[in-house]
Amino acid sequence: MTYYLSKKEGIRKEWRNEKINHYRKLLSSISDLAIDGQNIDEANLRFAEAVNTIGLVAPQAVVTALMNFHDEIKFSNPNKSIKKHDELLVELILEIRKDIKIQSKDKKDSFKFHLVGTKPKK
Repeated sequence: MTYYLSKKEGIRKEWRNEKINHYRKLLSSISDLAIDGQNIDEANLRFAEAVNTIGLVAPQAVVTALMNFHDEIKFSNPNKSIKKHDELLVELILEIRKDIKIQSKDKKDSFKFHLVGTKPKK
């Protein structure tokens, strides 16, 4: 019985670490989109690959938040706004944090997050 429980816990930890790795790639690709001077085509490719993979490992709430964020930032959206971008990014981050079971009690009203870029490359 102890072996079974230990094995089950090990699998659960492995799965959580795998999800965190996928989320790390997603957030890294989103960050690449925010960096001025970054090769935008490469950044969009990394973002597309990360988004399409998340559908395999994330719960529906994360996928929905991600699709809402994508709808805001996609090329074909003529009504993009920084405010809406940041609101949807916060929703996405909160859903990811919930999925990986961050032990804090996040409050959407006071949770603040936005992308941080760098100065343009020369």
